[in-house]
Amino acid sequence: MFLRKKKWLILLVSLFCMIALVSGCGNDSVTNTPGNDDSADAKVPTLNMAWDFDLHGSALLAAVVKGEDFADSGYYLKELINKEQYELYQGDKLLAVINTIVTKGSSETAVMMGQGQIDMCVNSSTGMMSAKDQGTDIQMLCPIHVDGISLVFPAETGISGWKQVEAYIKAADQPVKIGYHSPVSAPRVLIQKALVDAGINVSEDPDSQDADVILINLNGSKNLLPAFSSNLVDAWVAPSHYPETAEHEGIGEIALKLSDFPPEGQWYDFPCCVYAARTEIIEQYPEVIKGMTALLTYSADWCQNNRNEAAPILAEIIGIPVEVVENAQIVFTTNPTDKWMEGEALYVDMLNQLGIFEGDIKGKTFDDVKDELFNFSFLQ
Repeated sequence: MFLRKKKWLILLVSLFCMIALVSGCGNDSVTNTPGNDDSADAKVPTLNMAWDFDLHGSALLAAVVKGEDFADSGYYLKELINKEQYELYQGDKLLAVINTIVTKGSSETAVMMGQGQIDMCVNSSTGMMSAKDQGTDIQMLCPIHVDGISLVFPAETGISGWKQVEAYIKAADQPVKIGYHSPVSAPRVLIQKALVDAGINVSEDPDSQDADVILINLNGSKNLLPAFSSNLVDAWVAPSHYPETAEHEGIGEIALKLSDFPPEGQWYDFPCCVYAARTEIIEQYPEVIKGMTALLTYSADWCQNNRNEAAPILAEIIGIPVEVVENAQIVFTTNPTDKWMEGEALYVDMLNQLGIFEGDIKGKTFDDVKDELFNFSFLQ
């Protein structure tokens, strides 16, 4: 009898240990603060944040490089693994561990947010609209820059200004092929809107002979610069730093900066990239969202007002010449002005017209969706 009870006791203890072990390994999204493992308050989330190494992500890129130098914002990032993992602090308090993940663009980020693989991002607002349309509950929390989009022709083409661009298109024997890097990107929406409003017949059918312009998806920003040497397109439209890099390397010439697009005077404070997060994350970790919003605001302001100091820092982390950064036509800000909101309304209208929206935003107006798309409460 004694031996039977002993066996049962051993089995129960073993079972208890196995349950404890499994329970302890069941949540990878929480990290214990070193030195205080027993405190529930010491647990912080580990969140995945999409980014890319280009000038449109400068507010985040500068923040990871400057680190504790930005502590005056009330928050700062501490590097754990270069370009991969960082800790977000409020003073001495650890708020979150941030895994930074490079995606191919806003389209891929939208899909990954829908799958729960990405929690927050710095990406194009049109990409976030696409995510929302696909049923992903996300909110845009602030812009991180405005402007910084250009139309580029091959080097020595000699085309400059809208009148010359228009004349080139109308004189061409074949439809002019203009490339873009992503179907839901700001440059892609901008070029179609500007051309159509100027009376240019635009198509995406590569075999169309009736169109003045055929728009070509180049499937990623990495394919912009090689597109001229392979004769895929006659021109392409893209965000900074790609137009400036094309000029620096002698590959292309900027024919239109954003302010040059028709109609004249329309294109300023034009939206592109934003800081966004899944609503579930916003509600679960408001301190983290508040901290990142404050830090990005501080960093964007620093980049804008300290461009000489920011240029070499951004150039190094992106991997481009300093001159490219210095020549970029981009404004760093997190302020959602009325003009910025007009641009966002244009995106909703255009993406509906283009048939991009097929889900929750299809057929809806900007007023129908703006309260679901935007949450600027963390800017206050």
